Amino acid sequence: MKKLTLVVLTGVLLCYTYAHGQAPTTQLPVSVLVIGNDAKKNNTSPSEQVITKYYSANRKEVKTPQDATFYREFKQIAEKLFQVCEYHIDRRPSMELYVTNTAYDVKNGPYRLYYPDGILIDNEGMYKNDVQIGNWYYYHRSGKLSGKEMYEDGLLVDAEYFNEDGSRLTDITAAVREKPSFPGGVIEMDKFVQKVIELPEEVVKNKITGKMAIGFIVEPDGTLSNPKIELSLNRALDEAAFKVLDQMPKWIPAKSHNRLVRAKYTMPITITIRK
Repeated sequence: MKKLTLVVLTGVLLCYTYAHGQAPTTQLPVSVLVIGNDAKKNNTSPSEQVITKYYSANRKEVKTPQDATFYREFKQIAEKLFQVCEYHIDRRPSMELYVTNTAYDVKNGPYRLYYPDGILIDNEGMYKNDVQIGNWYYYHRSGKLSGKEMYEDGLLVDAEYFNEDGSRLTDITAAVREKPSFPGGVIEMDKFVQKVIELPEEVVKNKITGKMAIGFIVEPDGTLSNPKIELSLNRALDEAAFKVLDQMPKWIPAKSHNRLVRAKYTMPITITIRK
């Protein structure tokens, strides 16, 4: 008869205990109880079980702490189950979850994501075989609940959202996710670009035409940051595109789970030379 191992997830908290307004604890409590054969195998000390990996800002693995923005501590608590605590390089908590291996392939169990301060929770819930299940909770930066969603096998089946003052949102059409936008929409954005862009002399003289694209972050307050040319047509045109962004009004920020959030936007620009 095949022997069974029972893994009991004792709570969503993984790296440290958090409650609204509470400071984190100084130790990292174990949130998973392993019962069965794997518990016998798992008799080494916690320090011997932890595997540390380092990652860049875009979550690509790097070799040294000096090159890292984040790091993850993997602690094996059962066969094909690792407890993972992700930190900013200064040890502010970033994320907590369970995965099947250190390659980070499949999420299984409680999950929690923190705001950049490492104290306030962004969202938390449960994964099963890499899909969301059960109740998921989302929070405003104040720590107050912004949304509660119910998932069945990865599908959203029910949801309710709340404003900062605790009032329930009646129209949830755009509450789950809304992209950032220029005031007035794409048509007004095109008009603005055509009005303010200054084509360099070499572009007009050499009749350089085609498509280019510039990416940027729309901050929660509508300001633009981190501009980057994603498709270049000409170096002088790149500079002209940066100047367009400098003159733009504040955007309507993105919304996620009834919260204003940072979001990346890529703006294509088509260059034509009129005769």
